[in-house]
Amino acid sequence: MKLWSIILLTFRESLAKKTFMAFLGISTFICLLLIFALNLDIVNGMQSSVSLFGQDIESAAEITKILFGIESGIAILLFSGGIFMSLFATSSLVPSLLQEGYIDIFISKPVSRLDILLGRYLGAIVIVALNIFYLVIFSGAILSIKTGIWNWGYLWAGVIIVLTFGALFALMTFLSVLSRSGPLSLMITYLVLFFSPMLLARDEIYALLSSPVYGYFFDGLYYFLPKTAELGVILQKLVSNQPVESWMPLWSSMLFAVFMLAVTAYIFQKKNF
Repeated sequence: MKLWSIILLTFRESLAKKTFMAFLGISTFICLLLIFALNLDIVNGMQSSVSLFGQDIESAAEITKILFGIESGIAILLFSGGIFMSLFATSSLVPSLLQEGYIDIFISKPVSRLDILLGRYLGAIVIVALNIFYLVIFSGAILSIKTGIWNWGYLWAGVIIVLTFGALFALMTFLSVLSRSGPLSLMITYLVLFFSPMLLARDEIYALLSSPVYGYFFDGLYYFLPKTAELGVILQKLVSNQPVESWMPLWSSMLFAVFMLAVTAYIFQKKNF
């Protein structure tokens, strides 16, 4: 109950700061844009015309394939933009908790530090999950109503986006507890987010390096950090109802989140306020 109370408090704080409503407004705008931007005319289960932002797309493929293609593209946009906005929107949650006076109120209550930290972390997850699933369900309903085809695999987009955010926010929580700085933790997390896909091409990077030690270093980074690029590929596969060759990027990213939360919890327990 104490943990749930902190989660609710985090959500209310987000409402008070207008963060949640701003996120919700952006999500609604994107869905409304999709309503007016996409026109599909269906004849006997086949597409007769597809129009996106007023531009006709000629294709003889079945509407299901077109729908999967459109949903995969939208899912990747939501994956990239959703994670970027989610990290930005929640970057101040942990630093604000650690402000003098505010953290003292929590510590003075009969609640463990672990509950305080996890409540803040899970509160951010709830805020992001509500917005992401609102956006995914709303946009999926628009596409399904327009085509008459319901692709339930599209809902996996919300799951993968939230899990990816959870891994990155675990890192940001760790950095926030260390530095008490929202901007610094956000910048480093963004750096990891954009640097991670480059590690996929580490074989090419090895050719430019003079020592194998650097190769071991980049290999270590690849296996340790969240694998955002591969998670995006898994998302596309699930949305398109295609088999996923490897789940390693997902479970290793979740292990990273658990590890970072465990280290952060230890530091938070020992920290003097």
